[in-house]
Amino acid sequence: MVSFNELFPQVDEKATIDKVKHFFKVQLPTMQRYSHRNVSGIKSPVITDMPKGGSVNNQMEETLTQRLYAEQVVARCREAIDCCDAISQKILWSIYVKENTVTAAQLESGYGETRFRYYKNRACLQFADAFMIEDLHEFKK
Repeated sequence: MVSFNELFPQVDEKATIDKVKHFFKVQLPTMQRYSHRNVSGIKSPVITDMPKGGSVNNQMEETLTQRLYAEQVVARCREAIDCCDAISQKILWSIYVKENTVTAAQLESGYGETRFRYYKNRACLQFADAFMIEDLHEFKK
């Protein structure tokens, strides 16, 4: 029988929070830009019976796969935020979707600096639990 600790190893909260922040600041904007590129710029493959050297990869297929993956990341991000509690949703939405400053989000929330930091970190941990495309957790060794 598998124990709880084997299935759910102890999370390194600070490292996980840092990883979620990096995801929101770097990876998500990239995925948003990539998923909204103009698809009409992709050319159809040319099929011929003549032998041809060169790349074994189908560049069009790879590009489409990347775009579809980017769209899934963006969609699953929204779903993961919706799975968080109401306070966490407001904080994540304010800082990472509406791109407010942390200070503006804190003022909007009505919490003091220490309490807001606690809720912001909790929101990042909840997001890591709910995001299903990639595991954003870091575990203690």
